[in-house]
Amino acid sequence: MRDAVDTFVVAGGKVARFAGNFLWQTRLEDEGRRQICYKYQAKDDPLSGTGKAHLVTGAWELGPVNRPGALTFGVNAMRGVYAGVGRCVGGGSGGFTVYRSGHWAFAGAGLGYGDQLGAASRVFGYEVDGLDYRMDDGLPFPMGTDGGSLDITILAMGLATNIEADNRIWGETQYIGVSDAAFKARSLYGAVTSETLDACERGNGMIVHWSKGNGEIFTAATCEWVAGLARGDIQVQTVTRNVLDRFGAR
Repeated sequence: MRDAVDTFVVAGGKVARFAGNFLWQTRLEDEGRRQICYKYQAKDDPLSGTGKAHLVTGAWELGPVNRPGALTFGVNAMRGVYAGVGRCVGGGSGGFTVYRSGHWAFAGAGLGYGDQLGAASRVFGYEVDGLDYRMDDGLPFPMGTDGGSLDITILAMGLATNIEADNRIWGETQYIGVSDAAFKARSLYGAVTSETLDACERGNGMIVHWSKGNGEIFTAATCEWVAGLARGDIQVQTVTRNVLDRFGAR
């Protein structure tokens, strides 16, 4: 499926994705009637160590797959992933901070630099995708260290985490805890230590636009974008309409 999307875009197609957590490769078997995904236990996938190891159903960014999600949609879940669930950025705005308000996707939405997009309808969460980035003169730019192209334009973003805040309230049960950060630390650094956990704690979610080959990619990388549509958020509706109008034009 990714091959089809990549080929379509490079040839001049336009693809919009309003979703988050593009983390796991899955595999269809039995003529499409069975979906396989070992996820955290990818080492147990029967294709591990075979000539088809690139089809192992683990994280896109990790071996033996080694095909970062940013190569297709401009963002990676490994640079996300949780916001607004449990105490993972539990006190966040629920929206994206806008950095490039002059972009065509924001036309007519009444947004300026630093405004919050979708906060009223809580579109930012519960899983989001992002990139390694740097700030220059108040604007975010991709680092290109995680498979993302340097040509990607970061339009808006928010903060995410892989470690749930522990306020040590008696009787409170954590939902996320540190398990995802530990998985990332083990996968990326080979061991779970205080240093590697710290390196895997911080993440982000982004809205990006990218010209790829002869085509274009627009990604609003959050699972809850649909909440903005369902709750009648006029700014989220406007951005969605702008993207669909541009990408659907012939």
